[in-house]
Amino acid sequence: MAFLSKLELQKIGFKELGENVQISDKVSIYNPANISIGSNVRIDDFCILSAGEGGIRIRNYVHIACYVSLIGKELIEVQDYVGISSKSAVYSSSDDYSGEYLVLTNNTRGI
Repeated sequence: MAFLSKLELQKIGFKELGENVQISDKVSIYNPANISIGSNVRIDDFCILSAGEGGIRIRNYVHIACYVSLIGKELIEVQDYVGISSKSAVYSSSDDYSGEYLVLTNNTRGI
């Protein structure tokens, strides 16, 4: 697993970035200006960090294992000394499942 260098991490444009941060070069990051990362944090391969308006705040001494997703409009906060196991997903918002707001195709009669 290859980790991004300190310079590469700084270029991403995080809201805050602590010391001793190890993020895999295979992580997908969306809206980094809304993401704060503390010190002594490791984020492994194939994770997705997708921050909405509320942002993502990862505190200190955190390990996020491979294939973890942190996604949503509202704040997601990962406290100190937390490990998130592989293939876990944390959502802070959801879609509207009423049927009134989902995308419709031109074929309104169905399949």
